[in-house]
Amino acid sequence: MTKEEKIAFYATARRAYAGTINQIVDGDVVTYWVGKLRGNIVSFEDEYKFITQEEAVECARKFRKMCLRKARQLNLNIVL
Repeated sequence: MTKEEKIAFYATARRAYAGTINQIVDGDVVTYWVGKLRGNIVSFEDEYKFITQEEAVECARKFRKMCLRKARQLNLNIVL
């Protein structure tokens, strides 16, 4: 997939949602929430895991919005 195709792929995602990941922290298993679009974890820089589901969904929505802005800047032909 080209960069432009990836931007369009995420920009046209119908639903932003959250999933969980588990990570070992100081010997304990800790569950975090992650934002998802089209089955993939999305994030900004190193900020990808959250304490609450709402934070994770908001991250996915912001990522989708950023992709939509970039798609329009690149004049990509996308259908919402």
